Amino acid sequence: MRLSRKLEAACRDAIKLAKKSESYMERDGKIHPLVGAVILDGEDNQLSRGARREDGTSHAEVVAIRKLRRSDVPRVHTVVTTLEPCCYRNDLNEICCAKQVVRSGAKRVIIGSLDPAASVRGRGAHILQLRKVYFTMFPEALNREVLDVNSNYIRWESELYGSGRKRQRHGIVRDDMELSLEFGPARVRRYLTSREFWSEAESLYDEFKSKGIPEVAFGKFFSLRATFANNRIAHAVEGRLFQLFAGYLAVPQGSTPTETATGRQYVYQTIGEWWLLNMKKNRRSLRAKLCG
Repeated sequence: MRLSRKLEAACRDAIKLAKKSESYMERDGKIHPLVGAVILDGEDNQLSRGARREDGTSHAEVVAIRKLRRSDVPRVHTVVTTLEPCCYRNDLNEICCAKQVVRSGAKRVIIGSLDPAASVRGRGAHILQLRKVYFTMFPEALNREVLDVNSNYIRWESELYGSGRKRQRHGIVRDDMELSLEFGPARVRRYLTSREFWSEAESLYDEFKSKGIPEVAFGKFFSLRATFANNRIAHAVEGRLFQLFAGYLAVPQGSTPTETATGRQYVYQTIGEWWLLNMKKNRRSLRAKLCG
C-alpha cells in the first residue's frame, strides 16, 4: 500500500511512541509489547496519539481514544497502530482495543504488525473486518522497523506458540463467543439477570406469542417494543449502560441519524435474542453463574 505523506508520518510517529512506551513498561519480569497509536481525521490530520501504558494501565489505542477532544470525536477516520488491536482483556469489565476502535467510529486501521500471541493472532483484525472497518498493514520498510522494535516480544510469543505451550490468561474466550453477552462487563451481566429485566422480557414475550409471530423474529420484535417511549427496558439501558452494551458488541458510532438508529436497534435486538436463548433457564442460577 502506498501511503500519503501524512499517513507515513503518522506511522513513523506511532513507531516513536512505541519506543517511548518502554519507559511505561510493567516491571514484572515478563515480556510485553511496545505499542504506539495515532488517530487521524478523513484528511489524515492527526487528532490524538498514545503510547502503551502512558496512563499507567491502558493499551495505546485506548490512550489515544481517551485523549480525543470532544469536538474531534465525530472526525475520527483512521487509527494507526504498531500492533494489531487486542481482542480480549484480562478484566471482563474492560472493552478490548479492537472493539473500542470500532466504537470510536474509525473507518480504517493501519497496523504495523500482527500480534503473534496465541490469545490474538488475527482475532483483533477479524473483529475489525466483521464490523466492516478496513484494515491494512504498514509498508514493508516500516513493517520491518516495527518488527525490529518488538523483536523480543514477537520472538517470545512465536516460540511459545510453536512449542505447543500457551500462556494462560484470564479473560480469554473462544473466538465464536467474543460477542456473547454472557462475557460482557459485570454491569451488563447484572442487568441481564436482574428480576426487573427478566419480568419485562417475559411480558414482551407473552405479547409476542399472542400475535402468532414466528419465534425467529423475537429479537426484532423485542427491539421495536423495548425502544418505545417510556418503555422500562430502554429507560434502564439508555445512558452509560447502553454505551457498555454498544462498546462490548463493537457497534460503530453512527455518523448519521440512520446509522445511529440502526446501531441502537442492533443492541436491543441482541439483548432480546440473548434472553430468548436463556429464557428457560432459572434466572437466579444464571445470575449466580454469570455474576458470582
